Amino acid sequence: MSEATGVYRMKHANGMEFAFIDKGVGKPIGIPRDQYEAKGYQPKYDSLPEK
Repeated sequence: MSEATGVYRMKHANGMEFAFIDKGVGKPIGIPRDQYEAKGYQPKYDSLPEK
């Protein structure tokens, strides 16, 4: 599991889902939902607030 934590999630108009994670670099980094879940980031994707 990574040191990064999930901050929020977004769904693009094309249906793709992204989670934004905080790696301590100043601003959140967006990654696809499947990558977020595969890496085991916390909290769970469905628990992230939507933006």
